[in-house]
Amino acid sequence: MKAALALEDGTYVEGKAFGAEVDAEGEIIFCTGMTGYVEALTDPSYKGQILMMTYPLIGNYGVCREDFESDGVKVEGFVVRELCKTPSNWRSEMTVDQLLKEYDVPGIEGVDTRMLTKKIRIFGTMKAAMAVGDVEKDELVRRAVEQPFIGDVDLVDKVCVTEPKKYWADGKLEVVLIDCGVKMSIVRQLLRRGVNLTLVPYNFDHKEILEMDPDG
Repeated sequence: MKAALALEDGTYVEGKAFGAEVDAEGEIIFCTGMTGYVEALTDPSYKGQILMMTYPLIGNYGVCREDFESDGVKVEGFVVRELCKTPSNWRSEMTVDQLLKEYDVPGIEGVDTRMLTKKIRIFGTMKAAMAVGDVEKDELVRRAVEQPFIGDVDLVDKVCVTEPKKYWADGKLEVVLIDCGVKMSIVRQLLRRGVNLTLVPYNFDHKEILEMDPDG
């Protein structure tokens, strides 16, 4: 199925859809990593953004849930030059296409990601809109332009825990971590170092934290 991507400066490209058959809006940014797409897709810091990979082939080692940086995909959309449909990796549990479908996130492939990356590098991040199926160029550009500025949206509230969550490492240190969109790799590293962790929301009462009497 056809898909299209438009930037607020009027740039419009067409490609092939994958993932969920839904539209998306967000600030478009790029990632230059040759690997790490699973971690990037699930990174809470990318909430509200459309992620574009500069490396030309993405998805060749599939998806493993152990690599997630959160409880699911956080990006609004995914842009690649070419998507690998047949990943080869003993750890792989699913394809990128299946992952995006599971979390209702659209993707587009077959576009000139290098050109788009150069544009963003020169002019800075821009608002963008994605659509699956037939859509008029002017309409998609309008959606990109009229969406709210990402800085005006409370994204932390969308990615943090809603109540305290404990991670027990059977260690001697007790640490409280205020969740403003923490990556799970940080949590895992603290646990490996024997830190008993309590994850609390970003707006958690500081008096309750002091009552826990943590080491840090």
